[in-house]
Amino acid sequence: MTATLEEQAIKAALNQNWTRAIEINKKIIKETPQNAPALNRIGKAFYELGKNEEAIKAYKKVIKIDPFNPIANKNLKRLSKNRSKNNNQKNSILSGNIFLEEPSKTKMVKLIRLASPLILSQQDNGDEVFFIIKKRLISIFDNSKNYLGALPEDLSQRLIKFIKGGNQYQAYIKNVDLQLLEIFIREVSRSKKFIETPSFPQGKFNRL
Repeated sequence: MTATLEEQAIKAALNQNWTRAIEINKKIIKETPQNAPALNRIGKAFYELGKNEEAIKAYKKVIKIDPFNPIANKNLKRLSKNRSKNNNQKNSILSGNIFLEEPSKTKMVKLIRLASPLILSQQDNGDEVFFIIKKRLISIFDNSKNYLGALPEDLSQRLIKFIKGGNQYQAYIKNVDLQLLEIFIREVSRSKKFIETPSFPQGKFNRL
C-alpha cells in the first residue's frame, strides 16, 4: 500500500499539485511514521505553497529521524535564514547579490542532459551548484551530490581549460522547473595564465 502511495505522491509533486502531495504523504506517514522521504516531500510541498513554518516543522521531524539527512538539512538551513521574509523578498535579495551581472565575468547557461524531473523538483532558485569535469563535459551537481545536468560542449571545453589553468568559478540556480535548469556562472578569480582572456567574451568564444 505504501509503495502505491509513494508513486502517487511523486506524481503529484512532478505535476506541482502541492496540496494533493501533502495529502498523500500524510497518509504515508500514518502507515510509516519514520518515513523521512515522505516528510521531506511534505516540507517541499509546504514550501512551494508559501507555508514556511509548516515546511520547517516537517524538516525538523526528518532531522529527528535522520540527523544527517542532506535534503532536510539544506532546506531547514535556508528556511531558517529567511524565516521572517516572504518568497518575493528572498528572490529580490538573491537577484541583488549573487545574480549581479558583470561583462566577461558572468554568464547565464541552460543545462543539457538534464536529471530526472524528480531530482529537478527538489532544487530551488539561489541554490549553489558545483562543477565536476567529466571528459569533454562539465557536469553540474547540487550540494547533496545529485547530478543535475551538464554545460553545453563548447562552453564545457572552454571552462575546462580555464579551470585546469587555475581559474575559479561559482554557480547558482537561476531558473528551474521540471524540464529546464538554468544556472548563473561567475568567474571569481582569474589565473595569471589567462589574465588577459575573458571567461565569457561577447559574441563567439575566442580560441584559447
